[in-house]
Amino acid sequence: MNFLKHSKIFFIIAIIAVGASIFSLFSFGLNLGIDFEGGSMVTVSYSDNIPSIDEIRDSLSGIDELSGLQVQSLGEKEVSLKIKEKDVSNETLSLMIESLPEGVDESSVSIETISPVIGKELKEKTLIVVVVALLAMLSYIALAFKSVTRPITSLQYGLSSTLMLFHDVIIPLGLMAFLGHYYGIQLSIPIVTAFLAIIGYSINNNIVIFDRIRENLKRGNASYAEVVNKSLNETFVRCLNTSFTVLIVLVPLYYFFATEESLKYFSLIMGTGIIIGFFSSLFLASPLLVSWNNFKNRKK
Repeated sequence: MNFLKHSKIFFIIAIIAVGASIFSLFSFGLNLGIDFEGGSMVTVSYSDNIPSIDEIRDSLSGIDELSGLQVQSLGEKEVSLKIKEKDVSNETLSLMIESLPEGVDESSVSIETISPVIGKELKEKTLIVVVVALLAMLSYIALAFKSVTRPITSLQYGLSSTLMLFHDVIIPLGLMAFLGHYYGIQLSIPIVTAFLAIIGYSINNNIVIFDRIRENLKRGNASYAEVVNKSLNETFVRCLNTSFTVLIVLVPLYYFFATEESLKYFSLIMGTGIIIGFFSSLFLASPLLVSWNNFKNRKK
């Protein structure tokens, strides 16, 4: 398979997808959950087994004060209701209890406030984690491939990987902004975890391919483009199997835990990122190195 034949088309597709994602982010913004914005969590117990999550969510949908409602089961008889309201009045709390399906143990109802200060701290920590992870990976690749000096430097391998990481993260972020605007999906800690996992899987495929390129460069006198294409063919099945096995787990996780919002959207975002990371590793990262090398040769 000639992976480099249509590389310009793949670059154009990637640029369009990244542009659309950036537009989505700036137009809609991210719908931050109470993990970041603060809010309240009401815990309710039932005498018998709890009703379905959808039934509870539908029963509370008519209450305007419950913005950003998240419903999560806590065992067989307990359920938590998370909302963005920081000060829940007694009237609103009473209305919530009355609107819930029958069987609520009113004596067990408790309410806890999630401080916006904690939310601000989580934002800062999340940003620090992402930046540190990106810098650590760039440094690792630059050091790991320092023995490769021709025709592409180790720094260029690191820059290519970093650009692909940006590509692999910004597109799911754009999707998250779109879903948050039109379907009310909130950015939560589990979804941030999905983004960090995407970074890990994406860089893993890139390193495998780059390592094979390094090995093949030492074995013959073929052109750099031929070496890259040969390496991509040799690692294609391995990258496909790695990504496919992750998707095998995520698909049932999405469907069988559809009522658990945090797991459902964790699976959706991570699955999207895995597919995009597979595409970028094979059709963008290494062809970009070939394009840099061709540009350098033309300049000479």
